Amino acid sequence: MPKAIPFEKKFKVENDVIDHFNHVNNIAYVQWVLGISKDHWISFSSEKIRNQFGWMIMKHNLNYIRQAKLNDELNIKTWIHDFSTATSTRKTTISEVNTQKVIFESQAKWCFVNLKTQKPTRLTSDILNPFFESL
Repeated sequence: MPKAIPFEKKFKVENDVIDHFNHVNNIAYVQWVLGISKDHWISFSSEKIRNQFGWMIMKHNLNYIRQAKLNDELNIKTWIHDFSTATSTRKTTISEVNTQKVIFESQAKWCFVNLKTQKPTRLTSDILNPFFESL
């Protein structure tokens, strides 16, 4: 498998994602994963490609390791771990900036689709190349 080029961002936990347990609500993690996945796609693909193709999630595994709390500084990182004809597996981690400890991991299987037909579409090298050091 070629070496993936990761995409990452730092952010601070805001009050609107804190739940009644006084830590980040589980749904916020899913929203963060979907957001970084979209940002990765937008940053590494052309507008022409994005106007024709997109991704639909097929399966999502989540692993909550530690709790994040209000004002924690976090780093979210994502990359394409594997791919096949029309699917890719994306991994995402969230870690504490200060300790570098991973607090959350996810692995998601995505299907590449034609936006017009909404049917699976073959992943070609021009789609995949920007996400890897070499194919």
